[in-house]
Amino acid sequence: MIMVISDKVLYDYIDGLLPMRKGELGRLQSYGYENGYPIIPKDSVALMAVILALVRPKEILELGTAIGFSACFMTDYLEKGGRVTTVDRYPEMIEEAKENIIKLGKTNSIRMIEGDINEVVSSLDGSFDIIFMDGGKGQYINILPDCLRLLRTGGVLIADDVMLDGEIGKERLEVKRRNRTTWTRLREFLDALCSDESLETSLLTIGGGMALCRKKK
Repeated sequence: MIMVISDKVLYDYIDGLLPMRKGELGRLQSYGYENGYPIIPKDSVALMAVILALVRPKEILELGTAIGFSACFMTDYLEKGGRVTTVDRYPEMIEEAKENIIKLGKTNSIRMIEGDINEVVSSLDGSFDIIFMDGGKGQYINILPDCLRLLRTGGVLIADDVMLDGEIGKERLEVKRRNRTTWTRLREFLDALCSDESLETSLLTIGGGMALCRKKK
């Protein structure tokens, strides 16, 4: 029998152990949490830091910029001369992200593309060492083929918030009505990841749920 640890007391204990990022990045992280912006929680940050440190990526693609915290955070792990390309469509978020990127001195290592993620991803060329999916969850299944096309062999795909606040494990009629379309699409997405023989996939319950995939040779 496999035991799943999800006790809130334990989660709060672990959350208390994990430090915030240092300096201006830490202040941006605190600002994001305090004001309810959709930025990755501390446990997800800690896991991604380990992955990024192991991969040492040259090129990262982020789908969903929010206020720019994760893009700025990921630049700390780039290979020399590397770059984060981040995509978002919401003007208010874009403007705040631009201000934060400038404030943190990351303009030389972050390229921002403004536009619909589906359209932008389909138009991109080249290859990426890390692709971080953190936009509209209902669109993950639609952009997956292009993400796999853009991910280099040996590269890592990270998809955030894939557990739909825990509802992904419920039956469809048990899910809040407003979430049912997203539930259906996320289930299709997770099934596609786990059944794709070109990927090594792990599903984690940290944060809002995370899928980790390595593209095999």
